[in-house]
Amino acid sequence: MSQPTPYPPQSQQPYQPPAPAPKKRRKWPWIVSGLVVLIIVIVSVASGGNKTPEPTAAATAVPSIVGTTVPRAANDGYQPTWTTAPATPPVTTETSAPAPAAPQIPYQVQLAMNSAQSYLSLSAFSRNGLIRQLSSQAGEGYPKDVATDAVDRLNVDWNQQAVKSAQQYLDMTSFSCSGLIQQLSSSAGEGFTQAQATYGAHQTPACK
Repeated sequence: MSQPTPYPPQSQQPYQPPAPAPKKRRKWPWIVSGLVVLIIVIVSVASGGNKTPEPTAAATAVPSIVGTTVPRAANDGYQPTWTTAPATPPVTTETSAPAPAAPQIPYQVQLAMNSAQSYLSLSAFSRNGLIRQLSSQAGEGYPKDVATDAVDRLNVDWNQQAVKSAQQYLDMTSFSCSGLIQQLSSSAGEGFTQAQATYGAHQTPACK
């Protein structure tokens, strides 16, 4: 009969349970955390890029018509309204009243004026002598009122006419100063006024 196999002697050390197998680390929490951080960064960048910059004082200045600016508070909702200065009304100048039209000269008076100018271009005449020449039947034969109107419309220096008449008398004959004045002022002679005859005679050598 075989003998039983003896058991090996047991160790005297205390019993230690076997160490548990190391757990495998899961990677998906780190991936999720990374995605969350990335999303936060993207949202921050997007919101920061679209943020409207604060307007400066110069940007919020309200333009003024007269060239000055009025500062406005930023983001106060003010919308500048451009207005144009009112147009300057045209300057109107007061125009003077139109000059009255010259009165129409009657045709017969105009003819008498032409005749009077022709006589004055040939010889010296006093006012009365020229009217007599125009109205005389031996002269032009105009009515007395027409001849007078025509002569009075002329611009004649009767003093100078007296000087010319006095010189014409002296060219034909000799006269004393008083005789020349009498000839110039006589109604039968030239018909100048006494003042005109005196002025004319004193401009000649007869009265010097």
